[in-house]
Amino acid sequence: MSRALFCVLPCLAIAVAGCQPRHAGDVRTIRIAIHRDPVAFLPVYLVRMLGYDRQEGIAVEASELTGGTKAIEAMLGGSADVAAGSMSDAIALAAQHRPVRSFLLVYARPTEALAVAPARGGEIRSIADLKGRTVGVTAPGSASHQFLNFLLVKNGLSPDDVSTVSVGMSSTSISALEHAQVDAAVLLASAIPTFELRNPTTAFLADTRTPSGARRAFGTDNFPALSLLADIDWLEQNADAAQRLVRAMQKAMRWVREQPVERVREMIPAESRMTPAEADFRAIREAQASMSPDGMVPPGSAAAVERFVAVSDPRVRAAKVDAEKVYTNQFVRDR
Repeated sequence: MSRALFCVLPCLAIAVAGCQPRHAGDVRTIRIAIHRDPVAFLPVYLVRMLGYDRQEGIAVEASELTGGTKAIEAMLGGSADVAAGSMSDAIALAAQHRPVRSFLLVYARPTEALAVAPARGGEIRSIADLKGRTVGVTAPGSASHQFLNFLLVKNGLSPDDVSTVSVGMSSTSISALEHAQVDAAVLLASAIPTFELRNPTTAFLADTRTPSGARRAFGTDNFPALSLLADIDWLEQNADAAQRLVRAMQKAMRWVREQPVERVREMIPAESRMTPAEADFRAIREAQASMSPDGMVPPGSAAAVERFVAVSDPRVRAAKVDAEKVYTNQFVRDR
């Protein structure tokens, strides 16, 4: 999705916002690093498109990077104030003594699926059948890699029993499966319905898009996923700006949840829409279903994420991370 998205119909955005332009000196700019998915990160773009940031007296600037790891690196390096990352990222950073905290939950459960390459459908029918195979993940050490490791261990295998390769997200991950460059791959967000429509007979070995699917994978359907992350010092020093950002994001999330899928799709630039349109419609419905209704992390739920990350990360196992300290609901409660 291009940053040109922010420039679409600016007059309409001002009209929707119902506010007057401010002097540049009155507006606090907040830089958010995200990774590429035209549906999953739509609330971030809508904050600007619908003028919710101006209503709150801030200006949101989003930059797209190649993955969640890169987004977090941008935030840690200072080129972004906030990163869109998973709760598992926050846990892993805590084990490294990096003072990062989740302050707005965007999705209450992850939207990911372990798909089998169409050419391997007759050979791979269970996770146990992945032994000795090559499996695609978005990037080494990513949340998708952690998901794969967790499923392997849960099913009696070791992460060393498979070879992993980076296949990225969206079209590149689908292409790797369809061209049998990998035997299976973890797909994320909008890539799942696109692959599903193009390969309707291909099985998923795990699929967290529904509460029941998440429960089968994680043992619970209460598994906080994508959130906004920031350095604790930044949150303390910019509490008012963070509060304004949370309010703007909550408005955008509510808009996505309440609008018809056809209307939501219209807000995606034409060049970023999937073909057929039904792929977008399914991805939007799945995003609506898994999006947090209030942005709060339920007490105790982060502990399930800590156990999940510990399977892949020995630093998490050794550090004995206090999962309740990697997030705050302060800015959600105080809205």
